Amino acid sequence: MANLVRVKDKFQLTIPLALRRQFALSEGDYLEASVLDNSIVLRPTKRIDAAPKTQTLVDFLREPRDNPRPRAEIDASLAADRDAWPR
Repeated sequence: MANLVRVKDKFQLTIPLALRRQFALSEGDYLEASVLDNSIVLRPTKRIDAAPKTQTLVDFLREPRDNPRPRAEIDASLAADRDAWPR
C-alpha cells in the first residue's frame, strides 16, 4: 500500500512513521532527492562532514595581541601545519 504525503508550507513533507522505522530515519538525517521515470525518489544517505578546521597562519595573525601564545606553542602549531602539506 502506498503512503500518501502532502506538501506543506515551505514545501516540507512528513515521512510516514512506517517508512521512518523501515529505514531507521532520525531527525537531522539526509535524504538524496532525484528524478527517476518521472517520479521523485528519496534515498537515505550519509553526509560526509569536512575535517575539523585547524587554525591557519592567517587566523593566528588575526588573533588579538592582548593574549599572546608562548613561542613553543606557535612553533608546534606551525610544525603541525607544515607536516600536513602534501609532499
